[in-house]
Amino acid sequence: MIIKNIKVRNYKTYLSLDLDLSVKSDRPIILIGGMNGGGKTTLFEAICGALYGLKIKDKEHFKELLNNGAVGTVKPEISLELTFEGLVLGQKKRYVLKRTYILNPSDMPVESVSLNMDGTPFVYGTATPMAVRAEQEQQVNKIIKANLPQELSKYFLFDAMQSSELLKENVFAQIIRENIESVMGFNKYLQMKRAAEHIQQEWAARRLEAQQEQDEYNSLCAQKTGLESQQDINLAEQDKCYKLIVAMQESYDAAKEGVKNDTETQRKIDGLEQSIRETNDLATRYNSQLKSVVETLEVNIFFPKLAEGITPEVDAISRHKKSLSQEQKGQLSLEQIKDVTAKIISYMKSKVLCPDDVGSEAIVDYVQRSQKQLQSIDKYAFLDDSELEALQDLVKANAVNEFITLDRMHKDAETRLDLLENQTRQVNILRGSLVGGNATIIKEFEDAKQRLEILKKEFEERAVVIKKLERQIHNIDIQIQQEPDIKYDTLVALKPFFDDVVNSLLLRKKEKIEEDMREQLNKLLISYKGYISRVELSDNMQDFNIRLFHKAGNEISLNQLNAASKQIFIQVLLKVLRNLGDYNPPVMIDTVMGVLDEESRDVLMDEYFPTLADQTILLCTTSEIRKDSDYRKIEAFVSRSYTLKRNIEAQNTTVEDGYFGIQLND
Repeated sequence: MIIKNIKVRNYKTYLSLDLDLSVKSDRPIILIGGMNGGGKTTLFEAICGALYGLKIKDKEHFKELLNNGAVGTVKPEISLELTFEGLVLGQKKRYVLKRTYILNPSDMPVESVSLNMDGTPFVYGTATPMAVRAEQEQQVNKIIKANLPQELSKYFLFDAMQSSELLKENVFAQIIRENIESVMGFNKYLQMKRAAEHIQQEWAARRLEAQQEQDEYNSLCAQKTGLESQQDINLAEQDKCYKLIVAMQESYDAAKEGVKNDTETQRKIDGLEQSIRETNDLATRYNSQLKSVVETLEVNIFFPKLAEGITPEVDAISRHKKSLSQEQKGQLSLEQIKDVTAKIISYMKSKVLCPDDVGSEAIVDYVQRSQKQLQSIDKYAFLDDSELEALQDLVKANAVNEFITLDRMHKDAETRLDLLENQTRQVNILRGSLVGGNATIIKEFEDAKQRLEILKKEFEERAVVIKKLERQIHNIDIQIQQEPDIKYDTLVALKPFFDDVVNSLLLRKKEKIEEDMREQLNKLLISYKGYISRVELSDNMQDFNIRLFHKAGNEISLNQLNAASKQIFIQVLLKVLRNLGDYNPPVMIDTVMGVLDEESRDVLMDEYFPTLADQTILLCTTSEIRKDSDYRKIEAFVSRSYTLKRNIEAQNTTVEDGYFGIQLND
């Protein structure tokens, strides 16, 4: 199967998309880059949705999937169209598969599907008559299943980050078995085995002569079937518990560690919260001050500017007045002048220092003229003391300009507010490490572990009962077998037959799987690169496991591999199974690097992606496949490269040729 084109209309971030995904045989990679939130995962979902349909629950769900930028501007309709080539009965066919979704007059989501196979159409929809729809839908599903069954899609269309999360300690072996069974096509034989067993039991019941025996036999078989169904449910519940435990392990460990550090943590929280309060108080004061300044804008703008302009003049006036004041300190009043003059003349006459006819009038007049001359020098005599004081107060007001204070407060607040978000985040993180904040995490984790132990015990107890029922059923079967019956004997033989078919198929491919995996892991598994002596698969699917061995002879524990190594391991497994399986689908990987370390990244670029499949679609950011290094390693194997551009204003994603500005060299 090769995807040729994907068209998307009005789905999530895509208003309109028409993307050519065809590849050359020697350049199997399609490289699609985009920033986080740019539409990579949506494109991934659109391809899966085109193949298997969107499960739209109701009107609200439909609106969630509808492109926001198109609301009210275009017809509220979602369409996904996939063009691909595939083989049916050994013949290559071209298919155009289109799914369209609208709301009917009752606001319920309805689907219409059309598939054109080399000119042969198959069309059905929600409103199609049941008989016609069933026939058409069966044909469409048959074609899709022949190319890539939905149950297998998760092994070829997958998120690398999610796959690495699955491959953790408790679910590792289970995932491996599931891969082997599903991808290699063994499940169908295991299902046929169960069906044959059921038919055999029904036939056996018919052969029992007494009704009581029939009832007893049917009861035993029904009990066994019911218990087996419960075992299936139990295993599914165990799987959920395993995955929950794995996902919560780090959070749980952190929560438990937080118990020891509560005091110090609380101190840090208190300090951060105090800083947050101070920041908020400062912001409040700033806003209040700003409001006050705005309300008195005239005073705060014009008066300071006026004061600033007259400051030099006021200073000069003040200095002049002060100087004159010093000079005028010795001035006397008219009475004082007359009194002092009379006393001086009388003294001088008594000492015969002046004639007797000398009068005081001329001297008083002279002193008065001298004093008046000094006063005339004051060019600011028109200003009295109170007026000068008012001018000086105005100048002083300019020195405490509110705008200067406000600006200083603004800068301080701005600096602290920049830290506020991070401080708040720190508080939340620290609170999360407190026992009180993590009580839910601790309880949920420990409840899951307790639940898992209960499930395991129930499974083991139920397995004992099933074995007992099987013995009872077997004893009756032996009695029945004493009387020859070709049909019954054939049905009895079918039970182990399907086991034998599965195991023989496994054995036929076992050696090839082991060798291919050994070769690939020695190239790609950095932690043991070149040191894996053999890969060993078990001989049957009932107790299936896979083992790795070091050249030194010791077994390498799969459970002890780190997350990056587990991701590499499962990707190698999928590649080998894909090459040896019944299908040849494209591989599409989102978050391509998952949790890989630097060395693992490099080896995937060099050894894995170029030979992974006939068509490999990689969805990534520049941090996953870097423009200056990683891109150059795979460029020679890339048929097409695109960059997804998210327009926040228009609320849609568009596509540009090239990988983040790098055009592909043909």
